This record gives sequence, structure tokens and C-alpha cells, in this order.
Amino acid sequence: MEPFRHHIFVCTQEKPAGVPCCPAGGAGGLLGVLERELISQGLDNEAQVSTCGCLGLCDDGPIMIVYPEGIWYRKVKEEDAAEVVSSHLRSGKVVARLEWKDGPAMKAASIEHRDHYRASLKARQDQPVS
Repeated sequence: MEPFRHHIFVCTQEKPAGVPCCPAGGAGGLLGVLERELISQGLDNEAQVSTCGCLGLCDDGPIMIVYPEGIWYRKVKEEDAAEVVSSHLRSGKVVARLEWKDGPAMKAASIEHRDHYRASLKARQDQPVS
């Protein structure tokens, strides 16, 4: 038994300058609008919203996952929050235009982002101190 009908995770992991991240794409604003929509639509006691660390798909952020279904949403904007709440959380209909369900593409994007991030960290470590 779940304490809430839905649990929504939104990535809020900050990254160094020059590395894509969900907060740079508006994850902070999305969180606020999502909370307001849940209250406005009377679902605030039915859904728990949590922040989380990097999900590895930063180039497509903000990333949001809705459980118990395990639906991954990408490039979610503040203006999408009302639709996600009304369609998915209220009516059980996934917002198809935001859903990312191509597992192989997600894995490839995550590996590419990870490798880019590691390379940028290494480059910073290799820079001489002035």
C-alpha cells in the first residue's frame, strides 16, 4: 500500500557552469507551479512531490518521473504542470508529448551526458592554478 496515489520526482541537481542541468532548464519554477496545481486541482493530499539528484538526462531536462507507473517526462515546462496534473494525476492519461519511453535512447543520452560531464571535470582538474 502506498501512502500517496502518486509520487513525483523532479531533478534539481545543479551542475558546474557549461554543463546542462535541470535547474538551468527551469526545474525550480516547475516545482512551485506543480505544487500550486496540485492544490488548485484538489490533489495535494493524493500526490507527493520530491526533488531528486541527477537522473542522467540533463540535456532533456527538466526531467520528471511519476510513480507508481514509472513514467518519465522530459523537457517539462511550468506551463505543462496543469496538464500533467489534470491528465495524468487526475485522469490516468499520460501526457504523450512529454513522455520519454525509448529506453535505448535514454540510456545512450545518459551515457553521453555522463561522459561529457566527466570530461569537463577532468579538464578543470588538469588546468594549472594561477
